Amino acid sequence: MRELDRVIGYESIKTELYRIIDIVKNPDKYKKLGVSVPKGILLSGEPGIGKTLMAKCFIKETGLKTFVIRKDKPDGEFIDFIRETFEQAASEAPSIVLLDDLDKFANEDRYHRDAEEYVTVQTCIDDVKDLEVFVLATCNDYGKLPESLVRSGRFDKEFFMHFPGLEDSKKIIEFYLKDKKVGKDVDVEEIARFSEGYSCADLETVINEAGIYAGYENKKHISQDDIKKAVIRKIFNACESEESDPESDRRLAVHEAGHTVISELFYPSQVAFVSIETKSNRGVKGLVHRSREEHRFEVYGNHEIEIMINLAGKAATELILNEIDMGVNADLRGAHDRMTRLLDDVAAYDFQAWCHGDETSQLVFDHLDTIKGAELSRYYFKTKQLLSKNRAFLEELIELLIEKKTLSYKDIAPIREKYVPDKGAAA
Repeated sequence: MRELDRVIGYESIKTELYRIIDIVKNPDKYKKLGVSVPKGILLSGEPGIGKTLMAKCFIKETGLKTFVIRKDKPDGEFIDFIRETFEQAASEAPSIVLLDDLDKFANEDRYHRDAEEYVTVQTCIDDVKDLEVFVLATCNDYGKLPESLVRSGRFDKEFFMHFPGLEDSKKIIEFYLKDKKVGKDVDVEEIARFSEGYSCADLETVINEAGIYAGYENKKHISQDDIKKAVIRKIFNACESEESDPESDRRLAVHEAGHTVISELFYPSQVAFVSIETKSNRGVKGLVHRSREEHRFEVYGNHEIEIMINLAGKAATELILNEIDMGVNADLRGAHDRMTRLLDDVAAYDFQAWCHGDETSQLVFDHLDTIKGAELSRYYFKTKQLLSKNRAFLEELIELLIEKKTLSYKDIAPIREKYVPDKGAAA
């Protein structure tokens, strides 16, 4: 097995990295073609997705001596350490310098990016540009780095690593389950759906946490329920279960079922799970977790659907309980922000609500506020109509959610198919 193949996913990135590895290992072959050898690459992306692992596999595949720079010294000492490390790498070329977590080298933000640490790195890269010193860097927040540092000639290739998709999540989960004692009920697909959109580190923590739950209860195997509980607690920050209040649970179930029904009418099986067990210290009480679709928001109509999904918790509460929903602020903010984008960013309705910088008149802002309120009211009425039309689906989902607290897509699908046999047509 080649080293980069130890990293799950990121196939297109690995293909390019293997190409660069060949250049680093066989520079003469490319020099004969008149090709300049790349001097550096940058791997960026959210924490925990495997950037450092990818960098280490890249290094191991090249077989070159490597010098690692991480921010683990006071500022003055650290700057000297950067210079000394580059000098040592130059004296032992061909070699690699790994700048791990480059965005942490200085306490700067995206508006103040001329810290001495970055200037020093930049100077050192220039000093070794004619030597066989390859620079490899990782970072979490690309926006903190000076443009002069990450330009071509210093970093010739930049790779952005995303969170793993569903298929890669399944492979990662299978990898972490490999050495665990798991029950026959463990369903990798369901776990991946529950945890889609989260990092490798999150998935590793979840599987380990599930094992802790199983061990504490003296089980011989980790069960699916252990893993689902770990997802809800570790990824979604839910508190340990407390004695629930039936009236509060019902309100919460009605609200979350409203979101779920509207989502399922337009996007069947997209809800991975809905839970009223996600009460957390951050104020979150319930949750609908949905599968991600990368290109969903390229289509205008899908933005309209998202607005209705945002409004569905409030609509369901008023429809079923005949009361004002007091936990709807975040939903309304989400609907408001999306409507603003439709009216302002892309002028989806007219050009009278398009804000165009400092010269925008107060009349435009007034028109934006007026039409935004009117359109949100229209979408709210449409959402309430859809819930009323599909009330049997909504009510059965509410009762099952109160009973089980957490429902996966496997629980939701039979109810949807019972009441919406055309697989989700919302017309």
